[in-house]
Amino acid sequence: MPLETIFTIYNLVEVIWIILPAYAANGLVPLFKGKHPVDGGRKFFDGRPFLGPGKTWEGLFFGSVIGIIISIVMLTAHPYLPWDISPVPLYIAPMSIQLGFLLGFGAIIGDMAGSFIKRRLNIPRGRPAPVLDQDDFVLGSLFFASLVVAIKFEWIILALIITPIFHFIASVIAYKLKIKKEPW
Repeated sequence: MPLETIFTIYNLVEVIWIILPAYAANGLVPLFKGKHPVDGGRKFFDGRPFLGPGKTWEGLFFGSVIGIIISIVMLTAHPYLPWDISPVPLYIAPMSIQLGFLLGFGAIIGDMAGSFIKRRLNIPRGRPAPVLDQDDFVLGSLFFASLVVAIKFEWIILALIITPIFHFIASVIAYKLKIKKEPW
């Protein structure tokens, strides 16, 4: 597929629309300090944590709820957005509470998968793993979303490219606001 068909403003609008609940879930979950690790503190066979204490049941729950809340806001806003001014027909994924849940849930599951990989690579909790830290939640959210809507290949590519940029900006802001302990 030629790059000029992937990198269009139309695909960018479409992907931002569908990924918004996942971005919100991934970005806002750190505000909810969970106390119940998903892995229960268990260690993998090599003695390293399975996921670590930062991946909690509370985070999974609130990430899913945040996805639902953002989807409700988007459902409410959808009729008032100027979709019809586009000279190219847009494929705006039909947002629903179910899709919002899957995007939020998938974002947190994707983040957990990234933590699992980091623990296997001996990367301590809180240390950066470029690309993995930014795109794990995107892949998780789009995978779960694909259970109910068609996901365009262009969206995947664009989301994987733009997310590290957005993630970097959001992380620096969260660090300055003392929401995050590290600026990555």
